[in-house]
Formats: sequence, C-alpha cells, structure tokens
Amino acid sequence: MALLTRLKRERELIGVLDGDAQIFGFLDNTYFVETSRALSIPAYHDPGDAEVSYLSFYSLSFEGVFKCFSKVQIGRVIGASSVRALCLTFDNTTVLPYFDGLPDDHLFHVPVLAVNSIDKTN
Repeated sequence: MALLTRLKRERELIGVLDGDAQIFGFLDNTYFVETSRALSIPAYHDPGDAEVSYLSFYSLSFEGVFKCFSKVQIGRVIGASSVRALCLTFDNTTVLPYFDGLPDDHLFHVPVLAVNSIDKTN
C-alpha cells in the first residue's frame, strides 16, 4: 500500500511541475543545455517487454525542445548501474559537438540535478 501511495504522490508532483512549467511558459521552447548526464529512452514501449534499451550520455551539450518533467527509474536495486531521478524531458534533440540526432522514437531525459546550465534559444 505504501508503494501505491508513493507512486500517486510522485505522479501528482510531476503534474504540479508540468502545470507550473506551462503557466510560466517553459514548455515547448527550445533550450541549449549543458549537463553531466542524460538518457535517451524510447518514448513508448510495450509494458509486456521485459527490457527497454536506452542510450546513456555523460558531460555533453545539446539543444532540444522541453516537453515535460518525468521520473526515470532504471534498475530494481540501487547500485552502480541504477538510475532514479526527476528529469527534464526534451524532444527534437541535437547532441553537440557532432550535431547528432537521437532516434526519432526517443525522448532525452536529463536529471534535474545534472543540469549545469540551461538557456532558452528561441
């Protein structure tokens, strides 16, 4: 029961953050971001799939459209390869310096605490 309560509170928090981002005009704008960590994760996956492939990036700059807040949780046990983070989520992302795009079906998730700088570009 405690897990369901926690999940409900997390969904409510993300809803509040998304609502505030909309009110203040942050959503659907393009930003240049410098970050120490980012994850490229498929936007959709079949819940029946046992595994989801993702790409992990470290110390990078990118430009993308801020779409929403998200919670990313990878791994069941906290350890070297697990991730649990509140993230800023971007679409139409270009990773610099090579101007690489991400797969079309992926969103770019940046843990809030990993953002070094963020500047609106449009």
